[in-house]
Amino acid sequence: MDKKSSTFSRADVNRFLIPSLLGAVAFLLPIPVKGTLNTPLGLAIDWGKAVLKGQLPFMAMVLVCIGAAVTVWASLARPKAITERPFLRDLFIVTPFWNLSRLAGALLYIVIYYKMGPEVIWNMDNGGTPAMILAPALLIVFIVLAGAVPLLTDFGLMEYVGTMARPVMKPLFTLPGRAAVDCLASWVGSSSVGVVITTKVHDEGYYSDREAAIISTTFSVISVAYIYVMADFVGLPHKYFQILLSVYAVTFLLALVMPRLWPLKTIPDTYSGRAGRQAQEDLPEGYSLSEWALKTAVEKARREGLSTVLATCVKTFVSLVVSTMPLVVSWGTVVLLVANNTPLFQWISAPFAWMLALVHIPEAAQVAPAFVLSYADQFLAAVVGSAREAEAAKFMCAGISATGLIYMTEVGVLILNSSIPLGIGKLTFIYFVRAILSVFLLAPFALWLC
Repeated sequence: MDKKSSTFSRADVNRFLIPSLLGAVAFLLPIPVKGTLNTPLGLAIDWGKAVLKGQLPFMAMVLVCIGAAVTVWASLARPKAITERPFLRDLFIVTPFWNLSRLAGALLYIVIYYKMGPEVIWNMDNGGTPAMILAPALLIVFIVLAGAVPLLTDFGLMEYVGTMARPVMKPLFTLPGRAAVDCLASWVGSSSVGVVITTKVHDEGYYSDREAAIISTTFSVISVAYIYVMADFVGLPHKYFQILLSVYAVTFLLALVMPRLWPLKTIPDTYSGRAGRQAQEDLPEGYSLSEWALKTAVEKARREGLSTVLATCVKTFVSLVVSTMPLVVSWGTVVLLVANNTPLFQWISAPFAWMLALVHIPEAAQVAPAFVLSYADQFLAAVVGSAREAEAAKFMCAGISATGLIYMTEVGVLILNSSIPLGIGKLTFIYFVRAILSVFLLAPFALWLC
């Protein structure tokens, strides 16, 4: 490729650089506030909570009910307005299981909000926590996140980082360089976005079965915004940066280990779709790595305009509200009812209680269920953490909500519905290996930083 035929101006570079830097600042710039550190994103979320505090539960309930109603209608009537639009079709025309989950979330939200029926359903120990605290908190996060994500995803930052990461991906993680883009998509957006990208690239034959399995179970990291939600929800907003750095340090170590263990290491390098279309990692002639990274980023930014950015904002918000909030209410309520009224999760989590006590985590028996519940949904670990007293105990609950990665309400279902060769048995094994290793890797951070 001729470099001269693809030159770009300073204005082109600024079109990539300025939005990307603004996005990075919004997510990561530490700002001292009242003796603690926060980010512009966190400050915006806190301001939104303060302004809309009284209205957020009702707003969240209305949106959950609308999402459930549209889902049921779309799945039954199949209107052209939805079936002919891929984004709406994938979001609203779902399996009976997810129809039921969203409908249950809406019905339970009404019951909990208006305190109808048995108190055991709507009290704050059970349904009240996901419906009246967690879902409203998520709503304001989704509003702010939807406005900030396009700055990082639509103007070339992922392309730049993905290209620059090529030299380290293969030796460290046994993966092609483009896998860094999947990780970054999770990091700045959501873990489900990373899995969706991985599935698409795998179906097109650019990832082998082994590569896709590793990426989807190792690189689907929850976003920096979600980590702030977890830190805030367990009562450690002032420890956000400590949790963020600890979580990514542990996730990095797990990413080194997991591809070299069963079952990931035994999955063959076979290709689906257009078989064998491995990504070309070689640089075009005449380009250095940084030059090619800049070129790919600038060309991405060139294609973006106000309409595409607004579309990204709307799609991000709608997909997060429709796909996440009903599940938090429905499955959060069900799991908390089981956890608080039966000994089931105490029995299952007994080995984790022993391991947590071994590494001197306070309230070990009470923290242990978080390491099991996180497999169902990462928010449930935060619910456990919110009831703990010791900061180290809260820290561990926030940590496993991020390092477990394979929560079944979203990431697990996406993988099971894909062509990636990972069944429920292998996913369960991978999660619990991650959870066990997380106990020992997170504990030093928890005891040191708390």
